[in-house]
Amino acid sequence: MDSLRALASRLDEASATLTALSRSVTASDPAQVAFGADAPGRPGEVGRALHRQWVAATGDRAREAHTAAVQVASVAAALRQAADRYADTDSAVSRRLVGEA
Repeated sequence: MDSLRALASRLDEASATLTALSRSVTASDPAQVAFGADAPGRPGEVGRALHRQWVAATGDRAREAHTAAVQVASVAAALRQAADRYADTDSAVSRRLVGEA
């Protein structure tokens, strides 16, 4: 059971890392100026379009990281629950065996 709980703890850490990543991935998005969006005419249009694509892509990655974090946390909780059930079963069997002796 200890190994299941240890694995659950490691998954909790991974979930926390993914959660932090999901929050920070868009924080470093460059400004439109970095894409040339402030340029006149067609180059500016292309720069603004590129910036929109960048923001959409990093937003998508942030949502994916958040979804993965939730799923990993769910697996960690399931492992803890399994460890608890194994422990309960072991305890019940031990009590029965002591009663039979």
